[in-house]
Amino acid sequence: MTDVTFVSSIQGYQDARVAEVVERLKADRPEWNVEILPAEKSAPVLQKYKLKFGPAILVDGRVEFVGIPRYRMLVERIAMIASQRPNPRSAAPPAPPPAPKPAPQTPSASPAQPGS
Repeated sequence: MTDVTFVSSIQGYQDARVAEVVERLKADRPEWNVEILPAEKSAPVLQKYKLKFGPAILVDGRVEFVGIPRYRMLVERIAMIASQRPNPRSAAPPAPPPAPKPAPQTPSASPAQPGS
């Protein structure tokens, strides 16, 4: 199930629009888990994603929009993520660190044997 979280603005900006879009998404796409994070709980989430202002939209824990896009654009992006198709506009997840290279093996010199 795809999780869609609307992070409210701590200033109360676009609250009515956020509520309208959330209700429409819940009605049109019941298979998606859609929720609004209230303003009092938004500040730590905004800080985590290094955002100064909201609203923002998280899809499966990743910021997909800052602000509220057109409804069709929002639905298309969420549907793309839900179907696990890569989206060129989504931020790429951080690459895993490269595996450490093993130290080069130096051949050990065996002591010379007398009389050989």
